[in-house]
Amino acid sequence: MTRAIDTLVAWHAHRAGIDVLRNAVTNLKKDHGITIRRVVLLDQADGVGSRSPGIPGIDLERVPIDLRDPTHHPTIYAAVRAFVRARLKSAVHVNISPGTPAMHAVWLTLYAAGALPPGTRLWSSQRRKDDSTSIEEVDFPLTTYLAEIRRVQGRAPEVAQYDLEAKSPVRRGAFERLARYARLPRAPLLIIGERGTGKSRLVESVVGTLKQREVAVVPCGTLDSALADSLLFGHEKGAFTGATSQRKGLLRSSDGGVLFLDEVQDLPSTAQRRLVRFLQDGRGRFRPLGGDAEVEADVEVVCASNLPLATLRDRLDRDLFDRLAHLIVEVPPLRDCREDLDGDWARVWHELRASPDLPADAPASPAVRALLRDHPLPGNLRDLQRLAYLLAAWSCDRTPDDAIEAALADWHRTSDSPPSPASPLGTGSRTERLRGFLRRLALTAKAEHGTWKAAAKALGCDEKTLRDDAHDMSHPIAPRAGSRSRATP
Repeated sequence: MTRAIDTLVAWHAHRAGIDVLRNAVTNLKKDHGITIRRVVLLDQADGVGSRSPGIPGIDLERVPIDLRDPTHHPTIYAAVRAFVRARLKSAVHVNISPGTPAMHAVWLTLYAAGALPPGTRLWSSQRRKDDSTSIEEVDFPLTTYLAEIRRVQGRAPEVAQYDLEAKSPVRRGAFERLARYARLPRAPLLIIGERGTGKSRLVESVVGTLKQREVAVVPCGTLDSALADSLLFGHEKGAFTGATSQRKGLLRSSDGGVLFLDEVQDLPSTAQRRLVRFLQDGRGRFRPLGGDAEVEADVEVVCASNLPLATLRDRLDRDLFDRLAHLIVEVPPLRDCREDLDGDWARVWHELRASPDLPADAPASPAVRALLRDHPLPGNLRDLQRLAYLLAAWSCDRTPDDAIEAALADWHRTSDSPPSPASPLGTGSRTERLRGFLRRLALTAKAEHGTWKAAAKALGCDEKTLRDDAHDMSHPIAPRAGSRSRATP
């Protein structure tokens, strides 16, 4: 759209037709000094808007909306929300008057939820008793947590973020719990989910926003076990050899904020015990190393782990787990949210698009759509990121179709995830099916645990057996019907 702030969006008024728009455009200019140059008219796909005349001097675009019941709120919301997501990239004027009361409510809801582009203004057309018309701005200051989160996310539009109005029920339920739990003060929050599900970004963009606190991220796997207590809780001068000065520690330096312990299972055991004391104390007290008195810090603690809950329970100090397990949010893997994957892919491509010479829209083809529909994506968002990088690399001197084909070939060749079989039981004899199962088990375990050594330990077998199972090519895993065969790592 050209000159978005001079664009007016409205639903087509079937009774008054183009007169409603003409009056709105005229009154915006006359009473508010706003010159409208472009009108986007939303109309039911079977409506009569396409047969209405235009407005002289106005670029009029008609957008058909597949809407059978103009009074059903959920249907209208879904249709208009889809239009907003796809088309509105910058501020517009919206005339909320044309249409049924349900349509008015939808515009107001989208505005309050922050779904409309920042700077968008709402207007209401009125007809007076003397048959004259006017248009006034709608004063609608109500906002929701979604609006605040979108405002924060809007500061870094180049960074891929989840759409919190998810389509898949499992993701929508997880985000609802996250919003509810994050607003409870001084309640430890535990977020679990597979690697690559974006837990850190959710904490920084959603949890920090809802708590209205700055987030300090601590990657627990990088903490030296000998220094973890000092880093978190601080120390006094002379507390140990080398402590030549006092150290405040992350708890005190994060006073008034959120301390995010990422991969909390890697926190050394002594630091876990000290954290128990801090969490169970209602005043947030703890004792620095070498200190004679306790100090206080107003810190909210959020933890994350890529381990299943049962495994995490075994890895953490039992008392610490009990205190973290009151409020648990599980971020679902991408394969459980297929309805959302097109949007995920579009946002990942937008973030990682390396050059303005690359297409603005995420590349799509039957093969890409099949991957999003069928592949287990054990790396979750990281799998989509790898695909985006490969597409960028292959696009510099190839046609779009050739670039997609080459990128997907590399993606599958370097993937250590098992292709999805046409049947969960596989094909062939019992022996052949067992070989196929063992191969899928080995590849899935390696993808889940990160290394062959860790996977073998989790399954209670030696590493060589697991590698042999993974590379047993005597019974290749059958791809899904309609998909291409692929090389196996």
